[in-house]
Amino acid sequence: MNVTYEPAGINNFHNSPAINLRESGEKSEFDGPVYRISKRQAVRVENHFCGITDCHCAHGAVQQLNEDGTEFGIPAKYCI
Repeated sequence: MNVTYEPAGINNFHNSPAINLRESGEKSEFDGPVYRISKRQAVRVENHFCGITDCHCAHGAVQQLNEDGTEFGIPAKYCI
């Protein structure tokens, strides 16, 4: 499934344009509904919305879903 991901407000602090992602459509609950994405996609989203390592913005609102750092998600409310 292709989605256009465009976080708003503090989650897109640097006002970056939307990014297109291909994801499975699998949803989880973590502070609301999230689409599961791979670690590679999570890094891609974070770099797209803020590539500055010392910045403390939300980096596109990517959420780590487990303690191991192997599962990630993006809020479904920002996906078109």
